[in-house]
Amino acid sequence: MASTGSKLGKITLTVSLLFFGISCTTLAQQPVEKRTITINMGASELLPADLIIFNVNVNAEGKTPEEAFELHKKRESLLASLLKDLNIKDENIDYEPVRMNRRQVSGNRYASNEKPEYVTATNQSVSITFEDFSLYEKIQLTLIENEFDSFNGQFSSTKIDEGKEKALISAIEAAKQRAELIAKTSGVELGNVSTIHYSDHQIGVPRKAQAMEMMSRASSDASMMDFSQKVEIQASVNISYFIE
Repeated sequence: MASTGSKLGKITLTVSLLFFGISCTTLAQQPVEKRTITINMGASELLPADLIIFNVNVNAEGKTPEEAFELHKKRESLLASLLKDLNIKDENIDYEPVRMNRRQVSGNRYASNEKPEYVTATNQSVSITFEDFSLYEKIQLTLIENEFDSFNGQFSSTKIDEGKEKALISAIEAAKQRAELIAKTSGVELGNVSTIHYSDHQIGVPRKAQAMEMMSRASSDASMMDFSQKVEIQASVNISYFIE
């Protein structure tokens, strides 16, 4: 008859082997981390420049807040009247509230024997969008004649959203072709997409639609606006594919 100690030893050994078997099975079932290939790709789309976005910084300066604000309101009123005269619609005008700040122009604020002098300055950003390029010169001349000193314009397009979509599609297709080429050359098979990140933006400087040729005759009303322009939209993607 086996002793109690001997039976306990056999039971302990059996349980230990059982746990060891379960542990080995669990490790064997864990999936091996899948390999990936990552591609960075960019693409662009050229669109007809059929809009101008005109940015104006309405500003004024005075020795007192009241003086600065009064001058600012005059310039703001002049700009508003100009936009109404040109029939610029409300939906084509974006603006920020007036900002005011005070700054020191002379003296030392830390010297007890010197009284510092301050001025108050105002600032307000206004953005106007229009399709009639002839308005560009009219607005600029009026602003200059009325002592506006901070404004600029840039080309844009009514087809920006369409251009972003086309550029993104081109970038994704080009990324997949590049990944397929690398996978085939490397002797592996390209799988599904693991992760994808993308971005798009408009290039500030427009691209020329065609080569500018010298004008065959002089014209008093000739303008750079006579030459068609293109707006460039760029999209970039970062895509990771599984490989097998």
